[in-house]
Amino acid sequence: MECCGNAAAADIRPAAYSDDDRKPECVAVDQAYNPTDCPYIVTDGTLHHCIPCDAGLHSDENDKQVRVVSWNLHNRSRRAAKGQGDLLRELAPNLMLLQEVNPGSSEVLAEAAGADWMVRAIDLRTPVPNDAPVRRCGVAIAGRGLRPCRSWLLGEIPQSEPILLIETKTERTPFIAVSYHAPPGVTYGIVKPRQAVAFASWLSTQNVPLLFGADANTPLVDAFDFANTRTHWHTGYRRLHGEEGDDLLFGPGKVHDLDDALRRWLALHPDEMDRLRASHPSGPLAITHRTGRRKNSPGNPRRFDSVWASRHWVVRHIEHLYEKGIAAGSDHAPVVVDLDLTARSGKEEKT
Repeated sequence: MECCGNAAAADIRPAAYSDDDRKPECVAVDQAYNPTDCPYIVTDGTLHHCIPCDAGLHSDENDKQVRVVSWNLHNRSRRAAKGQGDLLRELAPNLMLLQEVNPGSSEVLAEAAGADWMVRAIDLRTPVPNDAPVRRCGVAIAGRGLRPCRSWLLGEIPQSEPILLIETKTERTPFIAVSYHAPPGVTYGIVKPRQAVAFASWLSTQNVPLLFGADANTPLVDAFDFANTRTHWHTGYRRLHGEEGDDLLFGPGKVHDLDDALRRWLALHPDEMDRLRASHPSGPLAITHRTGRRKNSPGNPRRFDSVWASRHWVVRHIEHLYEKGIAAGSDHAPVVVDLDLTARSGKEEKT
């Protein structure tokens, strides 16, 4: 089997992005690579990067708990990135699923956050002549411990860099983690739901431990009853002209088996659900962003940021730190989720 090898893609000090960056070249897997350590390698034409995976995210072989932070950093400068990295260090995640990462400050961010490695989507894509500057501020994944076994983009999506995938492991169990950033529909139009549908279709084919953190730029209605949730570009929306919508990924019409971590946690904590119903009867379930925010207006509260997990994970704790995110220079909240791969959904316990 062959993989695309680009060692800089997982380096904590990634090279600065330039127009002459090249597509990673295909090379044979190093002999140190053991395919039994990473059984989910695929050869489907996507770009991917393989690294020997001898150990997991933790030094404790019995530890299958993973703290995940998903956060849109809002394309911040080096000075602001230092403050955001300090907050990430304080939150002590094993995995950081990041959106709108400024390539010019990603090294500062990673160092301040205490990350041992960082993978950036821009290092795994082929630049094109008409690239807009916004495409250089993409998604990234950072973490502590050994580097991922592999990292790749979904090559069948026209603008694939908003979806970055890695394979890593906790203890001896491999899993896939994804950072996802939906483009704003106001700017990108139908590209937004097409991206969501393509990712949802890929997720529907997976049967391994998997999680993803997203700035989804949706839902429009974050209802207490998931069946009443409404995404912006839902199937049947007139501007889709008969195409499928982003409800296949984030709405009640989803075609994959992953669950919104907050909803799974609330199902185990009915008292908290009752408190939310009383205080915010129209939703959202949490505030991670405000649309239309102006100097004299707080804007409309939204829960655009979320973490989704396959049935293999138990959600032990979840927080949405909006005020801390704003203070650190973002316009989104970090979403902090503690996940446990030890038990199965039928054995979930209250904490």
